[in-house]
Amino acid sequence: MAKDPIEQAVETAAELHGLTLQAEWLEAATTALRTVAAAARLVEEFPLEDDAEYAPVFHA
Repeated sequence: MAKDPIEQAVETAAELHGLTLQAEWLEAATTALRTVAAAARLVEEFPLEDDAEYAPVFHA
């Protein structure tokens, strides 16, 4: 059976950063990444008009 892509991403990220991810923390880390991904989907799906203007920038 193929490994869950989110779980695999967590394990790969930990490995790339030289971190040892204990088995008991894998579920919490995976849940956190799923939560962030769900929030990102909401932001990406929010409709913006093409003619939206940038917010003004004020310099002191």
